[in-house]
Amino acid sequence: MWTELVNIALAHGYLGVFILALLCNMTFFLPAPVVVPIYALGVTHNPILLGLSSGIGSTIGEFSSYVIGVASKKVIDTRYEKQLRITRRLLEKHGMILIFIFALTPLPDDLLLVTFGVINYDLKKAFTAMLAGKILMNIGVAYAGRYSFPTLWMYITSISTLQIGILLFIGVLILYRASKIDWSSTLERFDVEDE
Repeated sequence: MWTELVNIALAHGYLGVFILALLCNMTFFLPAPVVVPIYALGVTHNPILLGLSSGIGSTIGEFSSYVIGVASKKVIDTRYEKQLRITRRLLEKHGMILIFIFALTPLPDDLLLVTFGVINYDLKKAFTAMLAGKILMNIGVAYAGRYSFPTLWMYITSISTLQIGILLFIGVLILYRASKIDWSSTLERFDVEDE
């Protein structure tokens, strides 16, 4: 299926890129990284138009997570009332910048949007911040593809098994460490500091 989606992007240009980004960012239904084809297409397509079409498609697709958050509000609200109260206060103060940063980087913005949906964060603010971040990220990825793809391809084809193993080990360590963080305590610390 992934190959067919990439073929749609290649065959239909910017409209195909929009469709690819939309479908790939409906995270709970079809999780797939859209940055790889955007990076590769940056070599042959206009990076700004790629960023616009994929940024708009990504943003619309990501909001499936927001809808899931809104739909699951009643179940989550009663179960995690204290954590949501703290989270709601923090996100009302810093929500737009947080969404923008998550959209601009490879951080898991789909999980963030579920939380924003649960607390009924302002849809216009969330959409605007997500759109700005996704467009800028995809323009950057497309330009990176335009200027670095040949060099990167040469490096990838010459990487050793040991280097791959080291990179995978470092990635696993980072994920393990992040999974051990007590996020409730961290949120409470930020909430106290802001008051």
